[in-house]
Amino acid sequence: MNGQPLILVVEQSLHDLELLNSHLGILNFSCICTKQGVRAVILAQTHQPDLILLDMMLSNLSANRVIDDLKHDSKTAIIPIIAVTPITTAQDDDSTMLTKFDDCITKPYDLNQLEVVMNRHIPQFNS
Repeated sequence: MNGQPLILVVEQSLHDLELLNSHLGILNFSCICTKQGVRAVILAQTHQPDLILLDMMLSNLSANRVIDDLKHDSKTAIIPIIAVTPITTAQDDDSTMLTKFDDCITKPYDLNQLEVVMNRHIPQFNS
């Protein structure tokens, strides 16, 4: 998509979805956004984004199910997936839940933290 890295944003909150879409656009990323886990799997398989931001609090299909589906599909298995979790979950010692992910960021979003994490996983992101 225009030579820009493509990010799939899977976020339950419409407000946060719009915030991320806007901020990532400013950073010169192309975005695909959805609020649904099932749709996230389909979009990832179809578009093969450079990175996936996955809200851990999805309501229609659990984030763990989404990641299992993506990691067991050869088209999507190598795509970095960043868990987006409430700050309380990140502080809990439930590291088993987050072991399937390539990285983790907390909500409410810290856009500087988001950029640092994305920089680790998208080599061409050097802003």
